[in-house]
Amino acid sequence: MAILECGFPAGLSRPGSPNPLSAQDALIWLGPTILVDIGFDPAMFGTALPPVPGGSAPPVAIPAVQVLALLDTGATESSIDEKLAQQLQLPLIDQTNSAGIGGIITLNIYLAHIIIPGLAVQYGRFTGVHLEAGGQYHRALIGRSLLKDALLVYDGRSGSVKLAR
Repeated sequence: MAILECGFPAGLSRPGSPNPLSAQDALIWLGPTILVDIGFDPAMFGTALPPVPGGSAPPVAIPAVQVLALLDTGATESSIDEKLAQQLQLPLIDQTNSAGIGGIITLNIYLAHIIIPGLAVQYGRFTGVHLEAGGQYHRALIGRSLLKDALLVYDGRSGSVKLAR
């Protein structure tokens, strides 16, 4: 069984600061963090590949890149940073309105896959959210739909978070 560390049991050095963060403070500051692979492989969709608006040719495969993602148990679905989705040229298939503390905003929806190596794979529709533009450390949010078959153990005392299948 794969067990992945998603916390900071050794603490964390802060860029530009001589004082490292303790394991507890690093976990509070960043939240449970994991490396994931994000890309697009049309073969994962098989015959269920949705049409891309305005495009007559099927989308081509986009090699995955590894990015830091936040395990966000407050989110139902996973999402990808908008800037990253544009840089990767993920297929843009739709838009949606979302409401938050800043009011209503229109967000893009992309086709992609997110892989937690050794643990889980999810492919489908992912909303592009403004993580980098908002000064966030992570480039993706991993929601409960991707974590549904996982065991998550959060130990705030030690700064350790374990994720297992």
